[in-house]
Amino acid sequence: MKERLTILNLYELKAPPDHFVRAINALARRVKAEGDPGVLSYRFFVNASEGTARGVINYSNPAAWIGHHDIAMGWPEMSALHEVAALSEVVFLGPMTGEIQAWIDSSTLSARIRCGYAFADGFQRPGDPWHE
Repeated sequence: MKERLTILNLYELKAPPDHFVRAINALARRVKAEGDPGVLSYRFFVNASEGTARGVINYSNPAAWIGHHDIAMGWPEMSALHEVAALSEVVFLGPMTGEIQAWIDSSTLSARIRCGYAFADGFQRPGDPWHE
């Protein structure tokens, strides 16, 4: 678990919540079918009353974060997400590597980056439905 990386994304909606739901449904289907195999889970939540959404993504390791973004950033499904929601903050729970930082530095990402959260302890049960 120490090598795993969990990302918490905060989005500000630029369109009605149902537009976000449609966009993320299409993107999640494509990530599951064609994305980096190191994406262990890809979950999104929308708060219609606040006009915000959150993403909780679990990666097998930091390299999977890079692999996912290298694959998915050019997809029309990712562009559709960017049309309906602005990524305002990314929280790295786990290792922020030099390779990830270099990827971010060479990108157009303008969201606030929060990192430094090292794994302390915990567990995951084999029957955890989020893991399956």
